[in-house]
Amino acid sequence: MLDDPRIIIKLRLPDKKHRLSKRDGYRLIYLVYKDREEVVFLDVYPKNGPMQQLDIPDEQVVELVRQYIDEKERGELIPIEI
Repeated sequence: MLDDPRIIIKLRLPDKKHRLSKRDGYRLIYLVYKDREEVVFLDVYPKNGPMQQLDIPDEQVVELVRQYIDEKERGELIPIEI
């Protein structure tokens, strides 16, 4: 939807401890509401090592957003002001 107030962002982060570039480091997936000051951390995963994940399927990202919405509606989340 073009008028959706939400945007999902995948950010590349370096792994300085293991001297890995952004490309080979971590991926941070988060949800941003454009119409209010709200950012939601959804997932982070490494691109290398024993827990590596090469990519996250769109269906999994949608499921993470659904889980967030369900938990928020049930009042299970604690807002943190930054």
